[in-house]
Amino acid sequence: MSDARSRLAEWFEEFWGEQLPIGDDIDLFERFGIEGDDASGFMDSFAAHFDVDGQDYRSYFHHRDEGTNFGALFFAPPYRRVQRIPITPDMLVKAIETKRWPLTYPPHEVPAVRWDRRVNQFLLVVPVVLLALWLWKRLVS
Repeated sequence: MSDARSRLAEWFEEFWGEQLPIGDDIDLFERFGIEGDDASGFMDSFAAHFDVDGQDYRSYFHHRDEGTNFGALFFAPPYRRVQRIPITPDMLVKAIETKRWPLTYPPHEVPAVRWDRRVNQFLLVVPVVLLALWLWKRLVS
């Protein structure tokens, strides 16, 4: 076992509370159900602990967003526009050794505006505005 692999295994057990599985090509996010905010926290902690430049990391290739996304019924979020790529121990070891994210992603386009999120914002704001108007009418009249 390489030094980077040993350090990864030690960090993983401390961070996730379970032993790093044996095998370089195991999909860690799928195996441990790491999604959304947990996946973001995992990668942020990983990059900080091992001083890895995560500037080239594209989360939507590896996991979904957190929470319910009603807007995704109408507009595909980025993670549904690309083929999922697993996060493996081998990939993390390479990142530790090179101090940068080792993946080159396939060509893809991400829309400038996340219309799925805009729909969610609309679904949140409209009821609040309607409630405020109703209260205003009720209390002022």
